[in-house]
Amino acid sequence: MTHFKYSTRTLAELEAQEMIRPNNRAQLEEGYGFLLRVRNELHYQTKRPSDDLHKELQPKVAWQLGYKDRSSARRLEAFMRDLYRHMRRIHLITRMVERRLALRPKSAHRIPSLRTLFGGGKKQETLDGFQVIDGELVPVSKRVFKDQPKRLMRVFLHAQQRGLEFHPDLIQLLRDNVSLVDDSFINDPEVHETFLEILNQRGNVAPAVRAMHEVDLLGRYIPEFGRMTCLVQHEFFHAYAADEHTLICLEKLDQVWDADSRPFTDYTHILQDIDLPYLLYLALFLHDAGKGMESGDHVKDGTAVCLQVGERLGLSPRRLSRLRFLVENHLLMAEVSQRRDIDSPTVIRQFAETVQDEENLAMLTLLTFADSLGTSDDLWNDFKNTLLQSLYRRAGRRLASGEDYEAAEKNRLAKLKFTLRDQLPPSLSEEELEAHFNHLTPRYFRAHSIRHILVDLEQVNLFLKRVTSNRNEKVLEPIINWQDRPARGYTSLKVCTWDRPGLFTTISGALAATGLNILSARVFSRSDGIIIDTFFVVNADNGGLAKRAERDRFSKVISQALLPDGDTSFEEKIDTPDRGADPEEWQLPTRIRIDTQSVESRTIVEVESEDRLGLLHRISKVLTRHDLNIHVARISTEKGAAIDTFYVRTTAGAKPTNEEQLTKLKQTLEAELA
Repeated sequence: MTHFKYSTRTLAELEAQEMIRPNNRAQLEEGYGFLLRVRNELHYQTKRPSDDLHKELQPKVAWQLGYKDRSSARRLEAFMRDLYRHMRRIHLITRMVERRLALRPKSAHRIPSLRTLFGGGKKQETLDGFQVIDGELVPVSKRVFKDQPKRLMRVFLHAQQRGLEFHPDLIQLLRDNVSLVDDSFINDPEVHETFLEILNQRGNVAPAVRAMHEVDLLGRYIPEFGRMTCLVQHEFFHAYAADEHTLICLEKLDQVWDADSRPFTDYTHILQDIDLPYLLYLALFLHDAGKGMESGDHVKDGTAVCLQVGERLGLSPRRLSRLRFLVENHLLMAEVSQRRDIDSPTVIRQFAETVQDEENLAMLTLLTFADSLGTSDDLWNDFKNTLLQSLYRRAGRRLASGEDYEAAEKNRLAKLKFTLRDQLPPSLSEEELEAHFNHLTPRYFRAHSIRHILVDLEQVNLFLKRVTSNRNEKVLEPIINWQDRPARGYTSLKVCTWDRPGLFTTISGALAATGLNILSARVFSRSDGIIIDTFFVVNADNGGLAKRAERDRFSKVISQALLPDGDTSFEEKIDTPDRGADPEEWQLPTRIRIDTQSVESRTIVEVESEDRLGLLHRISKVLTRHDLNIHVARISTEKGAAIDTFYVRTTAGAKPTNEEQLTKLKQTLEAELA
């Protein structure tokens, strides 16, 4: 390619054109020389010009090329690892050269375009030491990482959240600066937050993780994964080296998120309902980390590794316990579904006892599916898929109805309450803690960390003090708490007030009118009528953190709207950006699913649509018009799609089941979002 464009004939001339660096040239020469030696020996072994390195030929070629370890397995592992390492380098360098070739003809004074990111021709802004130019991140200076090493991790979150590519100069700068990943970087809590937030973007994790691996950042940050780079797996089924297998597993799990074909669609609703996606992705990322270690038991070694990594990343004991369960049992579900009689009640009972709760079951099902598809293209079939689905459903029914499960759930909540009691600040009483547990579902406590539960308790305490104070004229105002989370790329907003019909519609409308876009939300209503809602928001124009002016405006708008005669019409105040002329960019279909079977006391309304400012306000407005109250909402915005799930009851507190009314609700939602 470079020969026809620049008449280059050698790597030296390619280096002179500044298409590659001196170290790139050395790697290419070394790698190409190695491949030629392997190919030459392969021809000697087959006595003909064959270029397929079949498994039976690999030990002979390795021996002839000087790999003389006494263990044939180690001999072969060392040879194949070197082979994959050279091929990987050649692949990454040539791909970078291709990118440079594609960029060369463009004008040096290109006009930046953010239309595909945030809609409309917005003024270009510098983002954390980078510029966004034509959908690519470009470093402002060569010192961007030396000035702030944490940007080495944050840049991947920026690209992931905004759908940006890396300019080749940025890729090279990342490679040149990965030496900044030292012990202080590896143990930095802020970097931990950013890494876990990258893993939390379900449906969009694999590209970011692969990009980190390709610049050699991933193996330095998680050395336990770096050890697996180009590691050959000796099992019969595995078609990939250990690192590549892991990355493909993450890709398969991503595919589940917005799937439109089987078997992936069979698992989409499970992934959408997961409370802590980063834990699932981390477990999948580490499930084979025990491969190639001394004991030879990759499950046992992998469990020890996952605990080591989880502790270093600052996971709480509860999260660490779930991570351990997933890695320790990542082979269990495939073995039970394919080798045991799942029609036997005893088998289902024993499996359910091992799994313990519904969240473990959901995560283990997804991990099993992704691991199987990531092992080999030929490993999965409809029969195995049916078995896994059957085991998931039967174990789920057993967990939901079993006395053992209820006892275990009570035991878990009792332990959590005991831990929280020890950490209560002086301003909070044990009675308030007890009331919090009595008024909320177990799901609330699964989804929230101890720190977040304590923050919610403090907000409820402040709200009740305000309510009981007759002297306070602001008795109807909500308690609002803002917290910037730069390591996670968003601002956290907590709202505590009395529940009332249309409250979610009012809050989401006020946020949209303020110019804040909701990335995700956790909405919970206590049985005593107090709501504790958490919204993760960004500036709708540039995707940045919420500014002081936006916070003040929201507080003013929501406080006025919650008065008895407050203005709750926000449509005219919501500035919807121009989406541009190309309709191809904006053709994400709207899907609506109404489920009356899964939950005994509530109906589930699930809406999947293209994300846009004010979307939640429009959906919840329709629900309110149909006399439905939102009891729990699960809001998630990823890859430009909004996946919003609402657990609803009628205003009278009953479960909506009338088919005619639910059909009308679905039609109204489709018309509203068309």
